[in-house]
Amino acid sequence: MANTNTVYKTSINLPEDAVKTLRELSAQRGTTMAEIIRQAISTEKFLHEATSSGSKILIQDKDKSLRQLLIR
Repeated sequence: MANTNTVYKTSINLPEDAVKTLRELSAQRGTTMAEIIRQAISTEKFLHEATSSGSKILIQDKDKSLRQLLIR
């Protein structure tokens, strides 16, 4: 069984607008850019697994109406 506490360092190339968004999100949430990326990966995994199994992702607006989020 793999050790789930093992941390790997990686490098990615991002366009300027993505870095700007990462900085903004990390400042708003009081966390690191690396944590924002980890959260995004977890969210992508969840969405992929849900839609692959036939589930639909719904967003409830302020007025309580529902919209379906279409995943590529």
